[in-house]
Amino acid sequence: MSRRALQWDVLVRALVCLIACATLPVPALAQFASGLLPGEPQVRHGVRFGDVVLAHVQPASAVGLQGAALRVTEGGRTRDIALDGTRTGARARSLDAIRYLPEYRRVVLHLDRHHDRSGLLIVDLATDAVVDSLIGRAFTMSPDGRYWAFEEYASLTQDQWPHTETVYAVYDAAAPAEQNARPCPTSDERCRGQVLFLPDRLARCHEIARAKVGPCLVPGRQPAHERRSPFVWLGPQEVAWVDVDRERQTSTLVLATLFGGMPADIRAIPLERERVLEDVDFPPAREPWTIEGITRDADPSRVWLQFRTRIPQAPRQRLGVRLS
Repeated sequence: MSRRALQWDVLVRALVCLIACATLPVPALAQFASGLLPGEPQVRHGVRFGDVVLAHVQPASAVGLQGAALRVTEGGRTRDIALDGTRTGARARSLDAIRYLPEYRRVVLHLDRHHDRSGLLIVDLATDAVVDSLIGRAFTMSPDGRYWAFEEYASLTQDQWPHTETVYAVYDAAAPAEQNARPCPTSDERCRGQVLFLPDRLARCHEIARAKVGPCLVPGRQPAHERRSPFVWLGPQEVAWVDVDRERQTSTLVLATLFGGMPADIRAIPLERERVLEDVDFPPAREPWTIEGITRDADPSRVWLQFRTRIPQAPRQRLGVRLS
C-alpha cells in the first residue's frame, strides 16, 4: 500500500470512530474504548482464594443485580452462576463483598452493606446455585466467615408490632437453607437464622393474641429493644453486643456462643453497679450513650466496654464488666 493510500485509510478509520463515538452515551463510550459492546458482561468485583477465582459479572447497562452472575474459575474451568433469581437479589443495589468458605464449598455475597437494608446471597459451588437469601441490618461476620450476626429488618412503612420489634439473630452460612429458616409473622426472607437473646417473637405474638382474643398486631407500638453497640466477635463462635430495653429501662451485655446446628449458649449480663469493675453506676438506659467496642484481656472473667464519647461514669471512655 502506498504512503498516500495508507494515510487515507488511517483518516477514514479515525472519521468512522469519531462519528460512532459521538453518538454513544458516556457509559457506552467507555465500553467502546475498552473494546466491549453494550450489554456485554463486565467484571465488577473479583477476588482470588488460592486456586479459586470468584468474580461478579454483569452487563454494563444493568442496575442492581439485573443479569448478574458469579463467575467461578477453578481447575482451568469457568462457569457462571445466575444471581438475580431471588427477592433479595432483585432489591439489591450493589454487591459489595465476596466471602469464600472452602471447607463447605459455599460463597457468601454481601449486598448493600452500607445501607439500612442489606442482604446476603448464599451460593453453593457443589450445585452451582443460590441456595438461600436473606435481608437484614448490620450484618457482621465471624472471623472465619461462617456465622453472620444481624438485626432483623423491619420496613419503615410498617407500624404494627410484632413486625417492628427488634430481633437479633445469627445466620450459619454452612448450614442447609431449611436449617436457617424459622417461623415469624411475615414468613419471608427476613425470617432466617437462629434468634438470639430475645424471646421468640412469634410465641410472644400468640400470647398477646390469646390475651386479646384477637390478632397480636398492635398499631403504633414502638420496639422495646434497641442495640447500643455493634455486633462484636470475641472469637470464631462467640458474639457480643449491648441491648437496651426502653420499656424496663435496663441495659444488658449479651454473649452468644454458637455450636453449629445446636441452640446457642446465651449469657445475658445485667449492666448494673455490682457488675461494673469501677465503683460507679452504669449509665442509665434513658441517656443516649453508645458503645463502639467490646474487648477482652487476659482475664476471662471480664470484658471492657468502650464508649464513643466521654460520660461522667467513664471519663476514660471505658468500663470493665464482670461476667460472673
